[in-house]
This record gives sequence, C-alpha cells and structure tokens, in this order.
Amino acid sequence: MRMKSRNDNRERGAAMVEMAMVLPLLVLLVFGIVEYGLLFKEKLTIASAATSAARTGATMGTRDAADFRMLRALEAGLYDQVDASVLISVDIFEADEITGVASAANVNTYFFTPDILPCKWTPCPDPDAPGGAVYGGTWVPANRDTELDAGGGGLSVLGIEIVYHHDAVTNLIPGVDRDLTERALVRLEPDTFGT
Repeated sequence: MRMKSRNDNRERGAAMVEMAMVLPLLVLLVFGIVEYGLLFKEKLTIASAATSAARTGATMGTRDAADFRMLRALEAGLYDQVDASVLISVDIFEADEITGVASAANVNTYFFTPDILPCKWTPCPDPDAPGGAVYGGTWVPANRDTELDAGGGGLSVLGIEIVYHHDAVTNLIPGVDRDLTERALVRLEPDTFGT
C-alpha cells in the first residue's frame, strides 16, 4: 500500500513538472491565435471597406462630391472601427491601368478627424461644407476621365489606399502592433448621361 501511494505521489509530481513546462507554450499559442485572428479580421474589414469606397467613387465619376462620398462609404464599411488613432491616412489616386501604381501627380490625401464636424475629414472634400470642397491634392473629380474611347479605353483607374494601425491586444506576440496598408482599384464607369 505504501509503495503504491509513493508511486502515485511521484506520478503527480512528474505531471505537475510537465504541466509547468508545457503551459507557457500553450498559453503563448492561444494568445497568438487570438492576436492573429483579430489582425486578420481587421484586415478583411478594412479591405472590404476600401473596395466599397472605390466602387462608390467609380459610380460618382466627375461629380464634386466624389471624394466625400468615397470617404463616407469607407466610414460606413468600417462600422465602429473608425478612430483617428487607427485610421492614419486615406489616399485617393489615379492608378496606372496596367500596373496599378499610383500616379505621383494625381493623389488626394485625407486624414480622419472626428472632432471636426460635420465633415470629419481634413481637408474636407464636401461641396456642401462652408467654403465648398477642399481636395487633399491635385486630382479633383472634374479632371477624372469618364469618357469611353472608341477603342473601349480612356477611363481613369481610381485607387484608394488606406493606412491604418493595428493595436495588439496582449503585446505578447512580436510584430502584431504595426501599421498596415489596404488598397482597392476600380475603373471609373463611363458617364453616359453627361452628369
């Protein structure tokens, strides 16, 4: 009986030592899954919002409110994740139709500033704002090409690039707390009604 009791105590002690060795790795693995799962969820949400904003811009074409409507669509797509500490900048640009590279001359950059109402963006591209629309660069909507050429080309390729910051939840996994970029490209729709 005493022998069996002594063996049971030794086995319990060995199990506790094994658990003490494995538990930190198991906890680190669980936190890693949580951190990268949240990062992936945020990346998908922002990519979807960028695509929605680009589609909005494609349909708005050369209208004065095109950039403002794109930024509003972006806000709507981000739900409650819109925050000045997360959303660093948004570039609306003309992209090369083959490579998708942004034209250095045709880029509008905006910053999310929720305290500045009613626009919430600096500069404010809202044509209904006091003073009218102020674009964040040189690519004003009136300069966008929405005329379909005889060969089927001629339409501008509109791009939107969002730079955002992902905050780590636990700070246990290196490389999760960082700035990320999402981008969407879409060809402008032809303006068949002359608006």
